[in-house]
Amino acid sequence: MPAKAPELKYSIDEVSDLTGLKPHVLRYWESEFPQLKPERSRANQRLYRQKDLDLILHIKRLVHERGFTLQGARKQLDEDLREARQQGQLALELDLGSAELTGVLTKARRQAKALLELLNKASVAGEA
Repeated sequence: MPAKAPELKYSIDEVSDLTGLKPHVLRYWESEFPQLKPERSRANQRLYRQKDLDLILHIKRLVHERGFTLQGARKQLDEDLREARQQGQLALELDLGSAELTGVLTKARRQAKALLELLNKASVAGEA
């Protein structure tokens, strides 16, 4: 039996890049939407899973595109989740197709940028 692929987890900066929301907005939404509870690392950093990302994008659509207040979005989200459970669907199956790939690419870009910075520092130190 093949090993299960590890679930991708995103940092708050990666989620911010993927959703176009500032990190402080994501942290605030955690306090406003009890359904949004990212895991925490040992260092107490937020680790968002795909379902958290789906939820954030759904909330963003409710607030930014459909004009809901946060209170209205909270009620609508509860209703959407209830309907999804009644229909036997996975909670909020949203159209994110490329979000996971984008997350991987975002992480790779950050790692490449960090590596480039290290190489630049090493070359500057070597010239001195």
